[in-house]
Amino acid sequence: MKKTLPILLLLCLLTLASCGKKALVDDERTFDGNVWNRFTPQVYEIDVRNIQDFYNIDLTVSIDTQTYRYDVVPVTVNLYSPNSERRMFYAEVPLKLNGRWRGEVVEGRRTVSNHIRTYFSFNTKGTHRMEVGQATSQYDLEGIHSLQLNIYKVALDYPDL
Repeated sequence: MKKTLPILLLLCLLTLASCGKKALVDDERTFDGNVWNRFTPQVYEIDVRNIQDFYNIDLTVSIDTQTYRYDVVPVTVNLYSPNSERRMFYAEVPLKLNGRWRGEVVEGRRTVSNHIRTYFSFNTKGTHRMEVGQATSQYDLEGIHSLQLNIYKVALDYPDL
């Protein structure tokens, strides 16, 4: 009994660790002086092992509402595959809904999350590079504290026919 208890405990811990939402990417970047320069996109590495899986891509921004002047955070996303294929799309993180701030206040800053792609799939296995850049006409976008990219696997739930 004494020998099987640690083994059972270890199996339970392994089972719990394997449950839940596993992120392909969960990476936050902080900007010096709360300023995001137009010519410095944030680069994320993505290790894709299965091209049959589908993913949601979420972007979370943390802003200083006193200095950020817009209702959305517009971004461009460039995805480069291991074989140099480029996929590009435009996305926005809306900060307000009906004139009211979305999200929550964390450490004095407004934090807002938004799906920028749902049921996204990768074309090839290997290490992909994703560049997320700010898409405004401003050279320096003031008031942006941090940017977090979260890519996680989703299940395709088809209704019974």
